[in-house]
Amino acid sequence: MGRSDGAGSAAILAAAVGYGLSTTLSVAVLRQIAPTDLLAVELGGGATLLVVTAAALGRLTRAGSARNLLLGILAPGLAFVLGDLGLSWTIATSGSLLLATEVPLSVVLAVVFLREAVDRTGRWALVCGFAGTALVALGAGRHDDGVATVGGNVLVVLSVAASAVFLVVTRRLNNDDGLNASTWQTVGGALGAAPFVVLNWWHEGSRLGGASPGSWWLAGGILVLTALASFSFNWGISRVEGVRAAQLGNLTPLAGLVSAVVVLGERPGALQLVGGALALGAVVLLVHADGRPAPSAVESTHAPLASHLNGENHDRRPRPRGPDRVGRGGVHHRLCHGARARR
Repeated sequence: MGRSDGAGSAAILAAAVGYGLSTTLSVAVLRQIAPTDLLAVELGGGATLLVVTAAALGRLTRAGSARNLLLGILAPGLAFVLGDLGLSWTIATSGSLLLATEVPLSVVLAVVFLREAVDRTGRWALVCGFAGTALVALGAGRHDDGVATVGGNVLVVLSVAASAVFLVVTRRLNNDDGLNASTWQTVGGALGAAPFVVLNWWHEGSRLGGASPGSWWLAGGILVLTALASFSFNWGISRVEGVRAAQLGNLTPLAGLVSAVVVLGERPGALQLVGGALALGAVVLLVHADGRPAPSAVESTHAPLASHLNGENHDRRPRPRGPDRVGRGGVHHRLCHGARARR
């Protein structure tokens, strides 16, 4: 491995850790503020950051704006709403492990709607992946307030599903500038989530006004962390081979699991560990099924603004082969796949 490969691998590994940690931090801050409060910070702050950045670079145009605004309602809009609600009703270990669902879901959608083929190994990987997801979703314990986490886990899976649908739709599009497209999508997500946020604040109020400085730092830290992780991934992906990038990027759920144990003191149960192993094993099989990364690979809804902050998935200019990816920004998430826009 050359010096460039080593630096690229380190950058992708750092991004995976950043995405995983952001999931844990999201669960931590959601113990102190409402999901709608976090949505306002994530989507409002992310949209503002992207608009300012794209305008400063002279890359904010009206090309494809209407289409991307509508796409943004799906992801990050709906994906973030479902993801933040789900993370507020589950534990970080489950939320992190369920991020691995994104790859099998994306593969299934690609087979059904894009007519892509899956070999026998891939089919077995899908069975293992969904079995693992079921074990994680149904086998977890209870949230801090004693509420069972099954409902939250289901919402996290639905968030990942919204991101996977976004992938299938956007893979057929051809946007000239990834940063411009991602900016409009994030603005669309913010506008799409705004009615939900406003109605919730109207009926239940916001906790942001009385939030502690620590809560504000956590919420802002999640936004900054996912942005840095996204830029780190984009920098590294041009310096390593696609399969290598997928191997390192798929450590995101594991990083989330470890950070949940270390930072929050959570202890995953036996079913969670078995289910997580099956889900992660399925990702590995899908990545290597035919010697190239699966249609969705690395990041996702994992980190809420992951893909939208780096403007990927839309620029079709030639570049080194890398794993197609989604972003929660990421569930994460989590959620643009495909070619990456270079700055």
